[in-house]
Amino acid sequence: MCFLRDLSGATAFAESCDEGHQLAYAGIECEEDEQPIGALFEQRRESGGWSSAELVEQESCLAERRQQVDIPAAAARAFQEMKIAPSEIVVQPPNGWTLVNVDTIVFTDRAARTMNTNLFGIPVEIRAVPSNYSWNFGDGSAPFATTDPGAPYPGHTVFHAYAEQGSATISLTTKWRGQFRLVGEPTWHDVAGEGTTVSSSDSLEIMEARARLVEDLYGG
Repeated sequence: MCFLRDLSGATAFAESCDEGHQLAYAGIECEEDEQPIGALFEQRRESGGWSSAELVEQESCLAERRQQVDIPAAAARAFQEMKIAPSEIVVQPPNGWTLVNVDTIVFTDRAARTMNTNLFGIPVEIRAVPSNYSWNFGDGSAPFATTDPGAPYPGHTVFHAYAEQGSATISLTTKWRGQFRLVGEPTWHDVAGEGTTVSSSDSLEIMEARARLVEDLYGG
């Protein structure tokens, strides 16, 4: 096999090499249970024609190639090293206070966190998908674990009623599962392992509403 050359406007590999042409690869010896794989070249369309062929990967034996290009394992490592942005906590009422014995509503988003990377020179997308939420309402009550990210009023699904006045900070622990896909591929593939993030709300003041009789200044 020779380097790519132009044949009447079409680009193809030549089956034999004329004198002075450079061999694409000369062949290598592999073990009995291995299969030789030829070198990989890349050529890009440019204005006015095609670029020169560039060597992307040297020739190799199939067993070595499988060992070196283990995309799922490399994607799992990339996911474990990924910096996942923590889930944002939204509290209703929104002004930093709530009332005793009234539902305090919390929710977050279920959006995946995605990053682009290259594994063995191959463009790959890695994403973290939220799988579980554990809410701690900061008043000594047991954490509330759910797969539901919650929703705002009036369709709220995650809420808590405080029993006493005081202050509390709400925290959220989110578990994430990893996935990957080759850029341009429609299907996501799961990877081993799990990620965890922790986020906290601002301090929340818990107040008690009291009824009080007042003088009717207008004699009603």
